[in-house]
Amino acid sequence: MEYLNRLGLFLMIILINACGFKTELPTESYLIEPTFGAGNKSYIRISPDWDLTSGYDFQRPWDIVVGADGYLFIADHDQPRIHTLSAAGVELTSSDDFGNDFTALTDLKTSTGQSIFPMAIAQDSRLNLFIADSSNRLFVWNQYLNNVGVDSMVSAVQLRSPEDELLWVANFDSVALLQTSGWEVESLIWSSENVDQWLDPYLFWDASESSEAAQVAKYFIKPDLVRVTGVSTFGDYCRISDAHGNAIITLSYVPAALLMTGDGEEMIVYRGTMTERTVSTGTGNGTVNDPKGLSHDAEGGIYYTQWGENFSVHKVGGSAGFEYGQDDIMEIERYDHASDVILDLTGNIYVADTGHNLIQQFSSSGNFLYNIGISKVLIDSSITDSILIGSEYQIVERDTSFQVEVADNLSNPRSVAVDGTGVIYIADTENNRVMRYRLSTELDYTTGN
Repeated sequence: MEYLNRLGLFLMIILINACGFKTELPTESYLIEPTFGAGNKSYIRISPDWDLTSGYDFQRPWDIVVGADGYLFIADHDQPRIHTLSAAGVELTSSDDFGNDFTALTDLKTSTGQSIFPMAIAQDSRLNLFIADSSNRLFVWNQYLNNVGVDSMVSAVQLRSPEDELLWVANFDSVALLQTSGWEVESLIWSSENVDQWLDPYLFWDASESSEAAQVAKYFIKPDLVRVTGVSTFGDYCRISDAHGNAIITLSYVPAALLMTGDGEEMIVYRGTMTERTVSTGTGNGTVNDPKGLSHDAEGGIYYTQWGENFSVHKVGGSAGFEYGQDDIMEIERYDHASDVILDLTGNIYVADTGHNLIQQFSSSGNFLYNIGISKVLIDSSITDSILIGSEYQIVERDTSFQVEVADNLSNPRSVAVDGTGVIYIADTENNRVMRYRLSTELDYTTGN
């Protein structure tokens, strides 16, 4: 980490132009118009379920995201693994037809060989997949680098003084200091040693690392007691939820190394440093108490769920937030342990209501729309009426039926995700499976196999 700290200082100054590097991959991502429109009547279950009988080995799937490049990533909390699936549901355990290699995700380990049991994941536009394991660390794995490979990385810098003196510097603190004195970068030395470290999940943020611990302590958070239970990204920021310190923390991207990729492009890899305590502890609207899931909207608004008092779903920043007593999403008694929140392309909001065994969908303004993951049952009944005939009332019975929603499909769902076509993916945690739903006007609420 000390090496990364030194390297980051000079890279921030001399390599700022490389920050615009865009990672585009050939994939099977599809361009289909979303199907979130009006006129749809109900969510129906897509068959088959992704479970053991269909060939999937999930052991308590905990978090699920649709990646920036169209793949599904599923954090399996009871094994050190992130399952990677194509949009068609094909599990990818090594390389696919487009050169993406997901081998490192099948057995997650730290650089010292310790297993990582993922709890929360998120992917940014640079194809960095962030991995939290409910510790005070955050790991990252880059999909692009595992597609093209790493050829070399910068190990030393030659600088030229204002008087034309040349100097090779390997201590990157000195590089930064010399640059502030007018020295300019003349050339770089590239090395192929230890480049494979960037292909495995590596440490993005460690609250216990000495310089970072001092930074964290400035915000009245105990570094050793941080417990990361949610992660989301927006621009050059990564935000995490700390369930112990009761805070939403902002981590800024800091360059950690300059790499030469296997296809001859220069690319910066990053680490994180805490720059803000974005949301602080409390029980009112806009505060946080035992946070879980975390997400962003297109304007940078932060959405998070929590298990503590009082409100289960919050929105901070961006456009106008939600108000208690006005918006359905803020009803205190509506949820039983809300664990995750996500938005679709049109701004609809989905909340994993874990204790009630269902997903709740709301409009972007917080109005309730649908329950997802439920069955609709037709119940036969009879109605007794008193009818006035002449001067006397007579009792008349007539048969009728009505439809009710029953939460009998899911068991403690911890996460929900939505793809670009409007398909809902649910981590059905206690049933060790992933279930899919879509909006339809059909009246058939069974799955069929």
